[in-house]
Amino acid sequence: MKSTILLATAAIAVPFIISSVASVKSAGRAVADRFLERSFLQAPTIPPDPVTKPPEVNADNLRAWVTSPDTARYARVYAWRVMPLDFIYLAVLGTFLALAATTLASTIVWPPALALPWWTWLIFPLAYMLADVAEDGLIITLMARPASISNFTIDMLAALRNAKIGNNALAILQIFGLGLAGCIWK
Repeated sequence: MKSTILLATAAIAVPFIISSVASVKSAGRAVADRFLERSFLQAPTIPPDPVTKPPEVNADNLRAWVTSPDTARYARVYAWRVMPLDFIYLAVLGTFLALAATTLASTIVWPPALALPWWTWLIFPLAYMLADVAEDGLIITLMARPASISNFTIDMLAALRNAKIGNNALAILQIFGLGLAGCIWK
C-alpha cells in the first residue's frame, strides 16, 4: 500500500517537474505544449513561435522545425531534457497502474466464472508503458536525427501516441472497474 501511495504521488509530481524544464521561455511554445505527444486521433500541429498559423505536423514541417536556426535548440531540449523525464513519468505511472490493478484485483472474492489469472490486470498498464517508451524513443530519434523524419515515422508517431493514450485510459478505467467490483464481491 505504501508503494502505491508513493507511486501515485510521484505520478502527480513528475508533470510539474517536466513543465518547469520545458517552459515556453527555455524550450519554446511547441516543446512546452508537448506537441508531438498530446493530440489524440487527430493530426498534431506545430504551435507557433511567436505568432503564426500553426502548421500541421508532417515530415516536411517537422524536419523544418527541427533544423531551423530559430527552433533547433528547442528540438534538443525536447530530446535531451523533456524525454528523459517522460521516461521517469511513464515508469512511475505505469507501475502505479499495474500495482493498483493487481492490488485491487487480489482483494476481490471473484465468482468462479469471473476469476482471471493475476497477469490479466497487467495488460493495459504494460501496453501503455510499451507504447510510451517507443513513442519517447522515436521522438528522441526524430529530434536528434532530422534525416530520420519521414511520412512513415510521422505515421508511426501518431499510432504510438494513440496506443499510449488509449491504453492509459483503459488502465485507469480498469482500476475504477476493479474498485467497483471490490464493492460488489467482498
